[in-house]
Amino acid sequence: MTDDGAAFGTTRIEGGVDAIVLGDAPDGVVAAAYLARAGLRTVLLEAASASQKPAPQDPDGKFLSGEHLFHALDPQMIDDLDLYSCGVAYAARRLGVAYYFEDGELLKLGGDLRAAAQDAEPDGDAFMRFVTDAFEASSFLRPVLSGPPGVNAQFRTALGAASPRLVNLIERWMTQSAESVIGDYFPDGAVKTAMLAEAAFRSAAPPYEPMSASPLLARWSGEIAGLQGAVGYAQGGAGSIVDALRRAAQKAKVEFRAASPIARILIEKDRAAGVEFDTGNQLRAPIVVAALDADTTYRKLIGSALLDRSFQRAISMRKRTISTAHLTLTLSDAPASAGETLDLRRRLMVAPPIERLRQAFIEAANGDVPDALIVEAIFEDAFDDETPGGRRLSLLAHPAPQIRADDDARRDVLRNAILSAAETFAPDIRSLIESDRLLTIASSPASGAFAGREGVYRQLSQAANVVSAGMIGGLYFCGPEAQIGYGVNGAAGRNAALAALNKTARAAA
Repeated sequence: MTDDGAAFGTTRIEGGVDAIVLGDAPDGVVAAAYLARAGLRTVLLEAASASQKPAPQDPDGKFLSGEHLFHALDPQMIDDLDLYSCGVAYAARRLGVAYYFEDGELLKLGGDLRAAAQDAEPDGDAFMRFVTDAFEASSFLRPVLSGPPGVNAQFRTALGAASPRLVNLIERWMTQSAESVIGDYFPDGAVKTAMLAEAAFRSAAPPYEPMSASPLLARWSGEIAGLQGAVGYAQGGAGSIVDALRRAAQKAKVEFRAASPIARILIEKDRAAGVEFDTGNQLRAPIVVAALDADTTYRKLIGSALLDRSFQRAISMRKRTISTAHLTLTLSDAPASAGETLDLRRRLMVAPPIERLRQAFIEAANGDVPDALIVEAIFEDAFDDETPGGRRLSLLAHPAPQIRADDDARRDVLRNAILSAAETFAPDIRSLIESDRLLTIASSPASGAFAGREGVYRQLSQAANVVSAGMIGGLYFCGPEAQIGYGVNGAAGRNAALAALNKTARAAA
């Protein structure tokens, strides 16, 4: 149906709205739910209506933008939005992991890393020290990593009162390379190879660069159902978490709209005043929260003429070209295992040796598909009691180059490289494939779920810049660049909404 305003060649201005959220990414839904729960009339404009295509889903809606496991759902968000009553549940909240190596060796660890360290022979003592130190440092950092970006004076005060040992521990993990930090605990061996793969997985920084150890620290600062460092699988797949978020937002009376594409964010007297659609119609509100990427929000919807030059430089810093690819397979039967019986209810990791891993990052940065890939795999149907397990496999592969959706030749090379890695744990997998779907990041922009993440210091600096919203009043940002670490978390959406509510409360006082 044609919009009434457009039909008569006029424009329509709609008011009576307190807050507008752009984009239905998880953090956008979180922000909308918080705003609506506070009594604000909140309209969420879904991704298709905000000059951004929806995140790709598989045909069954099981996978969310390349996510298939969870490790850091914000516990405060879960409590505030009462998400367990909205359907958040885990089929497994403490997944064990099996690491597969090129030489045929296999290392299995339980989902409780502290307990697993006791059984990690012959490196049990070193692994216990490694996990204990990492958990201590990441627990201390948690308020900074989950709090408002740039507001870390309280952390600096706490760090000033910390013991010299803890200060040294945090600085070492935050600033040194993964090879250096992990090598201090494990001179060689399978555990070292496994932990280097964990640190480098979904990171933009190769393991030999400074600050490349910190992404693992950020990951282990999170928790699943109170379990630090745990990895969970949601009942019903990753999409069920977003379904629960949407139910929480609907319960709070958020109004979801699929409207015309947005032409611009309205800025009047250096304040956000709403949005204007391609039709010329306007939806006005004193609060605008953007859950889109920074490039779309600031360059496309606001424009450089309204942004401070230093802010423009901050958001236009050259992004890495390292990304993660997501391959889903439907198989005719459960694959045979390589060696021991394949445990379908574990997280499966293919961990290349360090020499091959170093080369893989160089190749991916140059736009080539590496011969060696870190692959994380999960048989999602193994957690469904109603279907036989082992026939639906989700694989994340890293480091991958950025490949356009229409570049069929390079996509085929990448698909073959992922399958070659999968043959490490399932030698007959190619003969069982009935259908597959490969999702990759486009050549630009390097943001969103598939983009590799920088070291924590750089992520914190980037988040502080983008969340400042170019000093535009009433505009708040919770897009990918505001998130610390990877995967669905919700803290960025919570922080954006609370910032808006606090500002509104101070203005009303």
